[in-house]
Amino acid sequence: MKTKIYAVLACLLSGCSSLDLIPVSDKSVEGFYKTETHINQAVLGAYNGLRNVWVNAQSSYMLTEARSDNAFQGTAYDDGPISRFEVTPTLPVLSTAWAAYYSNITRSNRILEALPNVTMEDTKRKQYEGEAKFTRALFYFDLVRLFGGVPKVTRSLSIDESYKTNRATAEEIYDQIVTDLTEAAALLPESYDNTNKGRATKWAAKGYLGKVYLFRSGYPLKKQEWAKARQAFSEVISSGQFEFFASYSDIYSFAKEGGKQQVFSIQFKAGASGNGNPFPTRNASNDIAPVTVEAGGLPFGGSPFNLFLTADLTDSFEKGDVRKSVAIRSQWLHKSGQVITTLPTCQKYQNGTVVAGNDWDIDWIALSYTDVLMMYAETLNEIGYESNGEAFKILNDVRKRAGLAAKTASDVPSQAAYRLWMEAERRSELCFENLRWFDLVRTDRALDVMKTYLGKFGMAANVKSRDQYLYPIPQSVRDNTPNITQNPGY
Repeated sequence: MKTKIYAVLACLLSGCSSLDLIPVSDKSVEGFYKTETHINQAVLGAYNGLRNVWVNAQSSYMLTEARSDNAFQGTAYDDGPISRFEVTPTLPVLSTAWAAYYSNITRSNRILEALPNVTMEDTKRKQYEGEAKFTRALFYFDLVRLFGGVPKVTRSLSIDESYKTNRATAEEIYDQIVTDLTEAAALLPESYDNTNKGRATKWAAKGYLGKVYLFRSGYPLKKQEWAKARQAFSEVISSGQFEFFASYSDIYSFAKEGGKQQVFSIQFKAGASGNGNPFPTRNASNDIAPVTVEAGGLPFGGSPFNLFLTADLTDSFEKGDVRKSVAIRSQWLHKSGQVITTLPTCQKYQNGTVVAGNDWDIDWIALSYTDVLMMYAETLNEIGYESNGEAFKILNDVRKRAGLAAKTASDVPSQAAYRLWMEAERRSELCFENLRWFDLVRTDRALDVMKTYLGKFGMAANVKSRDQYLYPIPQSVRDNTPNITQNPGY
């Protein structure tokens, strides 16, 4: 059968503590994790967990894109505390996201604990171990960037243990992520057949390992691990498994889905989630009323996220940049044949038609080959600026594909200038891929960029300090787990 990562094992999402950690005494998992089939189902559930926290109801979309100058959450630019920089510890999405991440970490931990006691071929055991460590690493990678230091849980906890949990430091969490991804890369296969498309490979683990080193080199840790990041990216590039597509639109084409441009992607099938597209469209009049309500109950004009792109983003594309027309759309063909004009919205994961519940059958690219190439170029510049060197070639290849002229050292005369060039190209190339906010934080540019952006709406004073680079620990977590301290500024 074709292994698309669909929703399985929903029963394992229930938890007993403020951390949403399933204790060892939980009866809901008794009798499970006993066979290879059980382990495989649990691993698929871990992949589904990634989909849930990245692009479904507990989406980090809301916590990342809506926190940046790419998108806003609500019905207008000044509506939604995330976009306004007025977040408090009681904001519901924070506790929802926290619980979802730890529920999925618990699943990965249980797989790792059960594996030694389940009979199977050694190659499959290694694969499942690698997948569990890979998914756990990705959950923690999000948590540490959203909240800073968080509880480090790598085994099943008793109820008493979970309530007494403390926060680890951000550096300790990053160390665990590096360990998990390094071990995953050694355990995972280099590729799969088509029946297992969507599972993590050695190269996905290597790509994320490079990304983690990149983040550790930036704010706030500033560990200067550029050479380690470069090495990891170099291994992905030299693997021969991936391809820089000649056409930007092909990257997001259903016909090219699962192609060599994707290092790791989240599998989607229409009708499987029922949550709609993260970026709904609205009537051009800004009316909240949906254009039409389709079967399945979700309006074409809305979704559980209520995220809309900003004019700041649409205005940032250079004239003639083909990426704008691929990423952004304002006209849609209804199934009745009517052309509907809306305010601009993301169309990377849509096919241009109105469908039930905004539920398109297009996979979500979590780590693209272009992203790997651009991060590799960034490490080259950080290690040492080279006028018109390899780092220039990589970004100019990206620009050429976008229909733009190349830049030279006269345009980008220094390491600092290259950093700003990279920032702009990443925004245009990778918009709506949960990257913009994290990019601004790791380069320590978020304070300046967001103060300027919100200043357009009279809210510059809302951007106060680097404390806002992190979200507050959810109040419900602190109420139930007294040893967990709050982040500064909240």
